[in-house]
Amino acid sequence: MPTTDDAMPPLRYALAARAQAEADTSGAWSLRHLRICGTALAAAAVVLTVIGLVTAGWSAALGVLIGTVIVGAFFTFSAVVIARVGRNHPKKVMWVALGAYSIKVIALMIVLVLMPREGAVDVRWMAGSIGLGVAVWLGAHMRYVLTNKIFYVDPN
Repeated sequence: MPTTDDAMPPLRYALAARAQAEADTSGAWSLRHLRICGTALAAAAVVLTVIGLVTAGWSAALGVLIGTVIVGAFFTFSAVVIARVGRNHPKKVMWVALGAYSIKVIALMIVLVLMPREGAVDVRWMAGSIGLGVAVWLGAHMRYVLTNKIFYVDPN
């Protein structure tokens, strides 16, 4: 007569697979923070766009939107790259993070150099939205990290 361990291997495998799937989405390499950070960034962008539109016109609103896209794209890029490498090669995360940071700094430098000071985009409003966007994104990310249980070391 089979024991309970022998009779239920499919259930055991199903539970192990579910636990692994949950660990993949809630572990240190999760991308679940992107939702709260993106929502906070979008809310700040809406408020700042309205303020820019009312006080300085369409060029300010366009500058705010471009600055917001820059912040969202840059933080999302590094989060995705670091999460993918972290899941598969955790020992290489620091080097990849430094590489992603370098790419982001160079890309931002190129954007800022190529952006004309006088034109359809108000670069002061763009710079302000980048500063505000970084602060809002980091605040939302800190809130996410501080309010969620994230195991950085395997609890088993």
